[in-house]
Amino acid sequence: MRVEKKLEGKGDLKVRDHLIKLASESPEEEFDLDLIQTLSQYEEWKKNNQGKTYDDFLREMGLIRKKYNSGGDVEDYSDLIDAYEKGIDVMEGETLTQYIKRIRAAENQ
Repeated sequence: MRVEKKLEGKGDLKVRDHLIKLASESPEEEFDLDLIQTLSQYEEWKKNNQGKTYDDFLREMGLIRKKYNSGGDVEDYSDLIDAYEKGIDVMEGETLTQYIKRIRAAENQ
């Protein structure tokens, strides 16, 4: 015997709505989310690894970095993060994400 009955959902479905929103992000938004997540991991890692660079973090965490063989000058994100931490060309109150976007926009002009 087969019983068919619609079951009511429990909870407020926030998780479902959040997952749907994440799945519908544009590539730029996905990149920003990935960057923010990686940077928060880096901030935590840096607390126990004083004196090491973002390149060290990438190597130790096994994160893949693309190497560009042609197409002009390409500044790695690790270089941008290191420059930001040293205060090179950083505007007052600027976050790392804002800094990277601004430098990239300037490079594309």
